[in-house]
Amino acid sequence: MNSLGVLKSITGDKGIDSSVADAFNDVSGFIDGGLLEVEKRFSRYFSEATFPVDEIAKYTISAGGKRIRPSLTLISSRISLNSDIEKPLPVELALVLEMLHNATLLHDDVIDEGDMRRGKPAARKVWSNALSILGGDFMLMKCIESISRLDSSYMTLFVETLKLLVNGEIVQLSLREKIGTTVDDYFKIVSGKTSSLFKFATSSGAMWSGLSQKNCDAMGLFGENIGMAFQLIDDVLDFSSDSHNLGKNMLADISQGKLTLPLIEASKKSYEINILLRQLIDGASPSVTASKISDIVNSCGALQNVKKRAEMFTKVAVRALDEIETPNPQIVLLLKELANVLLHRTK
Repeated sequence: MNSLGVLKSITGDKGIDSSVADAFNDVSGFIDGGLLEVEKRFSRYFSEATFPVDEIAKYTISAGGKRIRPSLTLISSRISLNSDIEKPLPVELALVLEMLHNATLLHDDVIDEGDMRRGKPAARKVWSNALSILGGDFMLMKCIESISRLDSSYMTLFVETLKLLVNGEIVQLSLREKIGTTVDDYFKIVSGKTSSLFKFATSSGAMWSGLSQKNCDAMGLFGENIGMAFQLIDDVLDFSSDSHNLGKNMLADISQGKLTLPLIEASKKSYEINILLRQLIDGASPSVTASKISDIVNSCGALQNVKKRAEMFTKVAVRALDEIETPNPQIVLLLKELANVLLHRTK
């Protein structure tokens, strides 16, 4: 599927506005070309790994994903370039970002004892915990190897992103099997584990394009905030699952210290939520208990509150773009449209 097809797929039945499609069509050629090159380099890099780590890496990458983050890197890399200026795409940066993301997924599934990932058995279930960790380590090694060939400023940004990722995981681990997660706890986790990768995507792309430090900071703020909104909408969409899958996901999340914002918001309004969550941890039927929880979450206004927070983060992101001075305003407009599309996506 090409990049425009991916954009259409995440909006579901709503589809996308024709102006968004037109703007995206103008740049989809170089995005698709960049993503294709990323896939080719994946194959080349993984062929250097020792069996079965090479198979684990291929298995993880081939499981799919929307490639939103590397796409943002490629788009951001054109923000300060006139259309008649030719400069290579930052394929290496997009590759580093996607490998880093997938390395964290391999490690997360071991830490969280996850059984499924993107609709397939987690790598740790196909191979082992040890080999899954080594698969993630291999990807991290290739990230460092790749980014070390670039200007040192990219390594600085990469290390800062790693710090945020690790700190987010530590906070999440400290909350395992607890139902007293606060809003502050939740945002610390999301800022570290999700938002940091979006920030790396837009910051690194902006640096590649030659923007000033001030404008690169604004692009980082844009990425950081759409990353926050992205996770909030993910949490809302979880409640569109059927009761069986919702129950399994909810039980897995709670046992891993991932009480999502809709549940946190609902627990402020209904003490019964906390009782049901504890029953879920203690072995109550996941589908029956989740159905009761879902009814409360949907009826108490929690989902609407979370959507409003996502809208707030998106507005902050768009305002950050207004501060950027660029000879290519079309890219700024496209990024604003993408922020809106991600906010209103249905999957």
